[in-house]
Amino acid sequence: MKTIMIHSLHQGEGKTKIAKELAGYTQLQGKRALLADLDFITEPHSRALGLPSSPNLQDLLQEITAAAKEKPYFAVQLGEEKLEQYLLTHHSGLKVLSSENAKHLAEDEEIAQKIRTVVRNLKQLPYDLMVIDTDSSNRDYNQAVLEETDQVLIVMDNFRYNVKDLILYLHKLQDMDYSTDNFKIVLNKVPDPVHVTIDEIEKETGLPVIGIVPVLDKTPLPPQETENVYLNVANPNNVEFIAAIKKIVDVL
Repeated sequence: MKTIMIHSLHQGEGKTKIAKELAGYTQLQGKRALLADLDFITEPHSRALGLPSSPNLQDLLQEITAAAKEKPYFAVQLGEEKLEQYLLTHHSGLKVLSSENAKHLAEDEEIAQKIRTVVRNLKQLPYDLMVIDTDSSNRDYNQAVLEETDQVLIVMDNFRYNVKDLILYLHKLQDMDYSTDNFKIVLNKVPDPVHVTIDEIEKETGLPVIGIVPVLDKTPLPPQETENVYLNVANPNNVEFIAAIKKIVDVL
């Protein structure tokens, strides 16, 4: 299984959109994809995808917490059958570990170990790709995810303050002996030419920009009573959008 962490430094930069579209595109191409929503700070993926709110990440964390009473977190192995009980399934086959807004989890002293245990267990499942959405923070639980994934995608726009914040973030990680060699950038919209150019972004951050995802005019949400995953890549009319997502997947 290839694992991809989706991250950004500020809220509202399109992280959730990129995560679900990458997973959805992969699934629609005949691969087995898993979307793991580990962002328990903001709006859940289940709402964006029109899926039920449970079971969810909090339920899985309770299972892990109970198991950790008898063994250390690194030894907790739940198995495929157990893990599948916590995944939501769309008729397309896309699997989703949902998360509800639960900010209190960030204050759990053991949340980093628990999240790492979640990721390590999910990596054992028979899928081709796992896309992991995270919140926009540099908390210890996100650092745990960073260590467990193959690729890290930073979703951002080309405003100057974003580039400066990314440089500071990278330096902070490097000072803590984290490697950023597997980091890449995806722009959440066609860059405004009056701000930082793609060449400047790559030069100043040392990271490649591997894709630009255009903003669609309208993104209708599914009715709350349905379980139909709304994916922009599922609409053949979104030619440029699909091509942008395909390019990112191909690079990864």
